[in-house]
Amino acid sequence: MKKNIILFVILWLSSAFGGESLFGVIPHSLGIRNIGYSGNGMARSYEVAVHDSLQINYLNSALWTDISHPTYTVKLAYHAALGDDGQKNNYFNDMANFEGAFLAIPILKKKFVFGAGLQPFTSVEQRIADSLNSDIKEELLLRGGLSKAMFNISYRPFSRLGLAVGYEYNFGKITNRYRLDYKDTNLSPLRFNYEYRFYGHGLLVSGFFQPFRNLTLGVVYRPKENVNIRVQGETSSSTLDRSELQKLTLPQQFNFGWSYLPAKRLRVGGDVVYEDWSDNYTVNEQNVGGGFSNYLRVGFGFERLQSSKIFTNFFEKLDYRAGFYYTRLSVKSNANPVTEYGLSFGTSVPIQRFKSHIDFYGIIGKRGRLPDNNYEEIFFKFGFTVSANELWFVQLED
Repeated sequence: MKKNIILFVILWLSSAFGGESLFGVIPHSLGIRNIGYSGNGMARSYEVAVHDSLQINYLNSALWTDISHPTYTVKLAYHAALGDDGQKNNYFNDMANFEGAFLAIPILKKKFVFGAGLQPFTSVEQRIADSLNSDIKEELLLRGGLSKAMFNISYRPFSRLGLAVGYEYNFGKITNRYRLDYKDTNLSPLRFNYEYRFYGHGLLVSGFFQPFRNLTLGVVYRPKENVNIRVQGETSSSTLDRSELQKLTLPQQFNFGWSYLPAKRLRVGGDVVYEDWSDNYTVNEQNVGGGFSNYLRVGFGFERLQSSKIFTNFFEKLDYRAGFYYTRLSVKSNANPVTEYGLSFGTSVPIQRFKSHIDFYGIIGKRGRLPDNNYEEIFFKFGFTVSANELWFVQLED
């Protein structure tokens, strides 16, 4: 029993936050990183260099200069993971979540665009209840998340070159609650309640370049970000209660992508996302990268674009997408890096009357390996993005 109590206390005091995966429950991990793709980006497994006049690019705001009218988009998703630790213990985690919303307002059509948005960085919703024996019951609850409020301006000085700069405000709250109940009424419950409030500032710069008519290259760079964490603790023992300020430095991020149109209705492309967690991740100015790997995500995919004909059948009006990606997560398990790979797919359903559409996507993949990490997961994700163009100004007929 003491061993279990000590384990959970260590988790609380080291800011161990989970998410859709149990791999997120390690010290300082903040859960599994969320790559901010739109629904169509998730379906094709790449996004950094994709133009779309009806869809806001969630990652590279320099590409917003294709948007001619006020446009907004909202993304929702459901995640689930089935885990196995090799000891005949099975685990299931799932959550439905808001995953971002953006608004783009052209100041000068096809030239200068202002944008704003909200995007989760991590989301936590886990509850674990178990009985240590017939007399003792334990319960663990993690809830909350870290999000980014984003404001950016995009400018296209030349027809084949666009640039953007954005300000990010990091904010959020994660509450951790652990409770140990005894059937013996003479013993009071043992509880550890901690609240983590996040706030800090960040910067994002991006651009795109078209060396040829059908080829687009995109880059996104996020420098290191300093985030403050206000920790407030309340426990059964006043000696463990605390209120303190911690400083977290998130590592810089590099994104590179390409997109090519070999035919009028075919697009192929890929992305590379890299973050140096092993050397540039600090807590209270102390490097904690020993428990982390350098994050790497490589994605590739294609999409068949809808027909431009006005009169055609319904299925010719849809976009079809598919892709594959490989990721080395920033966290380690059993002192080894954790890898993830998945297949993605999806489609877009246009609502032509309002110049809007809905992007559906799904992902099936595997995370971790039993021989290396002592744990592995099979997971799937389903979600959609709703994008609307000029809806504010449409008058519906009776």
